[in-house]
Amino acid sequence: MTNWSSILEEDLRWREAELASLKRLAITNRDNDVVLRTTLRAAWAILYAHFEGFTKFCWELVLDHVQSKGITNEELTKEFLILALENRFRGLRGDTSSASLWTFFSAVLPDALHEKVTFAEDCRLETESNLWPTVFERECARIGISSAEMQLYRSRMTALVSRRNDIAHGKNMIIKSVNEFTEYENCTLLVLHDLAVQVLDILEKETYKKP
Repeated sequence: MTNWSSILEEDLRWREAELASLKRLAITNRDNDVVLRTTLRAAWAILYAHFEGFTKFCWELVLDHVQSKGITNEELTKEFLILALENRFRGLRGDTSSASLWTFFSAVLPDALHEKVTFAEDCRLETESNLWPTVFERECARIGISSAEMQLYRSRMTALVSRRNDIAHGKNMIIKSVNEFTEYENCTLLVLHDLAVQVLDILEKETYKKP
């Protein structure tokens, strides 16, 4: 039996270790303004990278596992079924004539329900170019995840993305102190740990299947 908890913990652990090493470097250079400022800017960019990276890791872990089970589409819950049929829905949107709708609902859909689950690469969950809280929540909802932590720390997470963009675009955005960075780091890690817990629940309890 796969130890999903260990897989999720291991991926979070190396990310947290990387952040800790950068923060340690900042702390040991408190008296060097240039090194401190540069280190905190780098740490901020890495913090966002791990927010997006771990989120994507969790989404792919769930979808890859469900796909590997060899079950049929009709065995899925509504959220996962819609995701599995996304390719076909996109094709239908190109022709919504009465004849096309009749063919889809009378022939295409019934056959598709008996096929094995496949999540097309271009129809999976997307972080887009910036993983804003609205994007995170929208995509998580597609697999039945609702993040109370994201709702609680929405303003902090919005600032994380916005200020990361400033850094990426070469703007002189300054993180004032290690304490300020730690505040945002803690909020981000709470969001990610909550995501991990919910993903673990999906995998262990197989909540992607109909009761």
